[in-house]
Amino acid sequence: MINVQIVYALPHEQTVIACQIDEQATVLQAITQSHILTKCHISLADHSVGIYGRLCELTEPLKEGDRIEIYRPLINDPKEIRRKKAALRRNR
Repeated sequence: MINVQIVYALPHEQTVIACQIDEQATVLQAITQSHILTKCHISLADHSVGIYGRLCELTEPLKEGDRIEIYRPLINDPKEIRRKKAALRRNR
């Protein structure tokens, strides 16, 4: 058995669930076993998943101590926000 964490964060709250899983388990199996989808009322169809900030596939095998992060969709495109700020500075 190996120990992993599954994390889902909202702006003012984060859910962190520690799990012991089989050594051959995948990202999807760990997420399913943690029940975080039900607890946080989310669907993987709408979210990306990563391990320590690096996007990964649901079929990726896990290692001891991995931190699986479920990412929320972006509300605003960061590039577009920077473009708007730059345009405002040019116009001043």
